[in-house]
Amino acid sequence: MARKFVYDNREYPDPDPNLTVEQVKTTMSSFFPELAIATVQERQQGQDTVYEFEKRVGTKG
Repeated sequence: MARKFVYDNREYPDPDPNLTVEQVKTTMSSFFPELAIATVQERQQGQDTVYEFEKRVGTKG
C-alpha cells in the first residue's frame, strides 16, 4: 500500500514513508507556501492511500 500526495491536480511521490502526513505537508510548503494552511483529504484509490492538499480560502491582512 503506497501513499500518494496530490496538490493542484498533480501527483507527487511519497518523499519518505517514515514521515507523517503533516511532516510531508510542511516539507512541500517549502515549494508551495500556500500549503502551510491547506487542508488534507484522505481517500483510498485501490491499494493506495491518496492525500489531497486543498488550499484554504482566507483573508489577507
